[in-house]
Amino acid sequence: MSTGAGDSMGQEDIRRILKARRARLNPEDVGLEPRPKKRRGPQVKGLTQFDIDVLMRRGAGTYSRVESGRLTPSREYVADLAKVLRLDEATYVHLHLEWFHEAPLPRNPGPGSLPPAWQRVLDGQQSMAYVNDGCYRLIAFNQEFASMFPSGTPPRNTMEWMLLSEEARDFCLVDWDTAWGPLVVPQFRAALAAYPEDADLQSIQARVLEDERARRLFEHPERTYIHPDGDRRPLHHAKRGLGFATMIVAQPVTLPGGRYMTVLFDPADAIAA
Repeated sequence: MSTGAGDSMGQEDIRRILKARRARLNPEDVGLEPRPKKRRGPQVKGLTQFDIDVLMRRGAGTYSRVESGRLTPSREYVADLAKVLRLDEATYVHLHLEWFHEAPLPRNPGPGSLPPAWQRVLDGQQSMAYVNDGCYRLIAFNQEFASMFPSGTPPRNTMEWMLLSEEARDFCLVDWDTAWGPLVVPQFRAALAAYPEDADLQSIQARVLEDERARRLFEHPERTYIHPDGDRRPLHHAKRGLGFATMIVAQPVTLPGGRYMTVLFDPADAIAA
């Protein structure tokens, strides 16, 4: 977290929303002891600022500074706060935009399926193309994408493959330790913050922490979350050889949190020429 507040009008909007959401929840609604009905002083309606610190396991006064604008929260803190205050998706997105000037990853990874017409869209692409959900599970792909892999079969989870597969780190994703890993790890951390209870992401995290090469980047990330749209990175295509991949990203409306990825491949010798 960092100190300092953003735009004053925006902060006033944040404060108003958070106070209203706190007032709608009683201690007993969130697993805390009910507040005594007969007590001296003014009656407190809803959750106190201290209650939020207790629920989020943060030091006393942390939430007070966030609500007042004296402390800018991290994206992980905002995702946790949204769960504690039971924010709907629209309110969560609104607060994220006010704080960070960008929309968050959706908190629900989606149904994990696409209308059948999407496969026709992918098959009609001359370039590599695929769709994965918010937790990087592969939903659909075209044959051009499959041909990139030495085995001819894409992985079940593209994030797991990029972070942990030796095929990825030592063959396909050229210069993994500098050109791929430092950019992939922030994407993974962002997905963990958005979907902390997802079993696949939890499993990947456990394996990352056991893998020296991936753990080094995970525990000491060089960058915050970076969207891959437009990125150009070195790639070793199993059939087309060395070259560069340019990634284009879109989001299918029918798959909240999902990504429609088109990967443009340029052979290294064509670029040199």
